Amino acid sequence: MGWNRSLFLLLNASAAPSPPVVLAAKFLAADVIFLAMALLVGLWVRGRPEKRAALLATVLATLAGLGVNQLLGMLWFEPRPFMIPLGHTLLAHAPDNSFPSDHGTFLWTIGFSLIATGAFRGWGKAVAVAGIAVAWARIYLGVHFPVDMIAAALVAVASAALARALLSPVRRWLLPPAETVYQTALRVLHLPPDVFPRG
Repeated sequence: MGWNRSLFLLLNASAAPSPPVVLAAKFLAADVIFLAMALLVGLWVRGRPEKRAALLATVLATLAGLGVNQLLGMLWFEPRPFMIPLGHTLLAHAPDNSFPSDHGTFLWTIGFSLIATGAFRGWGKAVAVAGIAVAWARIYLGVHFPVDMIAAALVAVASAALARALLSPVRRWLLPPAETVYQTALRVLHLPPDVFPRG
């Protein structure tokens, strides 16, 4: 796909990139997903209990999206840019299939699902925007093509629709045992139920 390679070369780092930009891109490319995980945990312990079903649905949808990525990867192999080779590579990565991007799918599914379930729209928008930044960073650093990110976004949209569809059954069947496990963990750790007070 000519447009894919052309867009990649437009976004990819130059032969003499700015060190601060490279440092920022590496943080975005590798570490933002951990912030997204921490956000979900924080929303669980500090958000309103009635919104926890949306968080569980978001987690299930994210796992489903990553599973779809594995299936798509079996159907279509897209070499990473440095495997061709093309452009400049500034981030070490295994020479495996890049299609679709797991990082993009992970972040966008969380963001879109928080929006689609209606529980944390503001946070969902923030995560979705962070996903755009991560997509740029991974292309800039030479480990993904734009088409990998486009595919990830499409998978994330479908996964967010799944999160919305799962909201009611999750609230009915999964949330009660999850709440029991959470409260039991607090008791085992000798923590009061309001150890994480909500604002």
